[in-house]
Amino acid sequence: AISQNYPNPFNPVTNITFDVAKMDEISLVVYDLAGKAVVTLASGSYVPGRYMVEWNAINNVGDGIASGMYIYRYINSEKAITRKMLYLK
Repeated sequence: AISQNYPNPFNPVTNITFDVAKMDEISLVVYDLAGKAVVTLASGSYVPGRYMVEWNAINNVGDGIASGMYIYRYINSEKAITRKMLYLK
C-alpha cells in the first residue's frame, strides 16, 4: 500500500509513506505529466515494514523542478499504484 503524499500541494518538501507486506523488489518513481521520470525515490529489495521517503522537489541530477502536477508510481511484484501530487513554488 502507498499513501497520498503529505502535504499536498507541497513546497518545498513532501513525504510519501508506503508499506511492504513481504520481502519484495519495489520502486517508487516520480514522473512529470509527459511521462518522463523526474526522480527515483526508492528502488531495490525491501523487508516487510512501513517506510517514509521525503522529497525536496529535486530531480535525479540535483536540479529544482518546475511548479505543477506530478505523478508518483509505486511498483512491487504484485501491483502498481499511481497517485498525483502538486508542487507550488
